[in-house]
Amino acid sequence: MTDSLILAGGKSTRFRSDKALENFNDSAIPNVEYTANLTLPFVNNCYVSANYKNFKTINNLFNDSKVTVINDQEPLIDCGPLSALWAYFQQTNQTKADLMIIATDYIIDQRAVQFLAEESGYIKIKSLPYYTCCRLKINISLVKQHITEHNYRWRNLLQDAGCLGRDYDGKLKNINYPEDLK
Repeated sequence: MTDSLILAGGKSTRFRSDKALENFNDSAIPNVEYTANLTLPFVNNCYVSANYKNFKTINNLFNDSKVTVINDQEPLIDCGPLSALWAYFQQTNQTKADLMIIATDYIIDQRAVQFLAEESGYIKIKSLPYYTCCRLKINISLVKQHITEHNYRWRNLLQDAGCLGRDYDGKLKNINYPEDLK
């Protein structure tokens, strides 16, 4: 069983507005909704990790029972993608997961999601890694180990989980600043 975990809880400080609620994927809907919709044909359930500021707005976007909006859970509040992963495990009460994880700050298309659906790994384009665009098979014990060690770096978790880069020949663009949209 594969689920998707959409990362929509970032602060978007450099972008100066909430990237999850922007729409830069040639779509009239917010990036969070666009990204969740892309994953739905490939997963059993979709979870969206929001922050305390955007939770209500994002929750109101989804009436589909296949999309569940979740918040960070103690002891990991505002610790990046690891917080979202921990919240997913707390929400589902599972001990292991097969997850398609995609941040909402990408210009992404169905082909990239199809690529992730095929096997585990993160997308790599011309040696540039896109760590928050990955398919990850992981056990909660590894997440707990990282929490205990205060090791919150996403790249370290991927490495420890054996999630390797996979060369992708398609297009994918990470948006950090408004200027990146030009």
